[in-house]
Amino acid sequence: MKKVSIIIPNTDSLLIREVITSLKQQTADMSAVEIIVVGSDEPGLVIEDEMVRFVPTGQSSSYASNKRNIGIQTAEGAILLFLDDDCLPAADWLEHHLYRHGQGEQVVGGAVTFGTENYLQLADNVSAFHDLLPFTPESVRPYLSTANLSVNRKVVEKVGLMGTHMKRAEDLEWTVRFRAGGFRLYFEPRAAIFHKPARNTISKVWQHWVDDAPDTLRVRLMYQKLLKTPFVANYRGMYLWGAPLVAAWATARTFSHAQTFYSYWHTLPAVYLTKMIWCWGAFLNFPKISSQPLTRINRNKKN
Repeated sequence: MKKVSIIIPNTDSLLIREVITSLKQQTADMSAVEIIVVGSDEPGLVIEDEMVRFVPTGQSSSYASNKRNIGIQTAEGAILLFLDDDCLPAADWLEHHLYRHGQGEQVVGGAVTFGTENYLQLADNVSAFHDLLPFTPESVRPYLSTANLSVNRKVVEKVGLMGTHMKRAEDLEWTVRFRAGGFRLYFEPRAAIFHKPARNTISKVWQHWVDDAPDTLRVRLMYQKLLKTPFVANYRGMYLWGAPLVAAWATARTFSHAQTFYSYWHTLPAVYLTKMIWCWGAFLNFPKISSQPLTRINRNKKN
């Protein structure tokens, strides 16, 4: 079995010990697996052992993309898996990722599941991950999420590290860059995680979508052709005067799968609100498009 590295950017997560425990209980052979936690651990929940390494970072590496890049440069694996610090992998998560790589896939994304107890958290998850729900079909996708992603190291060596100039949407940019480099993005719904973010209040949901908008829009404009971004997205005023229509269109796309509507129809008003908030964030901080130099990794570099 080839060496496998699981990289988790951590920001004082209260779930990180559960995440690590879930990884150690995988049905796959874990003898060649290393778990690299990169970031900060103020609660002291990361316990290092023969499988787990903790790489502390300073303020200069506050973004998740910086932490993932440090993890990549530290990792020894031929297959790199990415998991967020608020995501609990299913017992067969690793098994399904590795199966797809064994079938020849180079980039594999998995499904996102979540709880229904908190209405705002549920609506936030539906709005963000509607296209990665476990009942959506396995297929080639236009982009994937680093909350649940596996990549052959050779892909990163060719395409480069994650962009470090964005607070959000760095995974959108990175996986679209994979496509531009000639690699296909494969979605395997059986490789599932349970997403449990701390976005369970109006203020936290508001901040999430306001922060998400400028970077997501920047990427969508940078890769307008690959992402089929509508031409009108280039006009700032649309996100103010046209916000109700933009939000309605985005909400309709969110519920376009019949099972999504059947399961989560009651979140529709809150999902629509997240789209309106996103429009406000896009208008407030309309992005300037610039080309950033891409960095290739040095496999021998250790941080």
